[in-house]
Amino acid sequence: MARGSTGGVLGMLADVKDPVRLLRRIAVTVVGTVILAVGVVLLVAPGPGLVVVALALAVFAIEYEWARRNLAAVQERARSAALKAAASRVATASAVLFGIGAIGLGVVLIFTDLLPLSGVGTGVGAAVGGLTVLLTVAYGVREMRNAKQAEESEDAE
Repeated sequence: MARGSTGGVLGMLADVKDPVRLLRRIAVTVVGTVILAVGVVLLVAPGPGLVVVALALAVFAIEYEWARRNLAAVQERARSAALKAAASRVATASAVLFGIGAIGLGVVLIFTDLLPLSGVGTGVGAAVGGLTVLLTVAYGVREMRNAKQAEESEDAE
């Protein structure tokens, strides 16, 4: 059997000559997947889901061409969604509470065995997801304020 023809993960491992590149690709894939999972949950839960999905795509774009090709379109939709979410105080407050709750859940998962799937990996994933939500809410609020200031300065002129 030819080298690299095994397919799947084994084929990828056989084809990689640089272990640092392989580790980087694995790290990008894991981090991107965690962020994407949080984004998908936020599409139906309170929070800026599309912004988080765009963030996941930006992480994937570090290593994957398909992500680079789609990033600009998703970023524009995410920016629009972030502005709409930031305009609603209820949506903003809900997202902040969700983010703080996810960070709290992450801490509980890391330091206790009280819940199913408790452990460092699950806890860190939940905490990173919560932090991502808080950062995206902050981004949306900042963009909304910048847009309002730009409107006000245009009206003043």
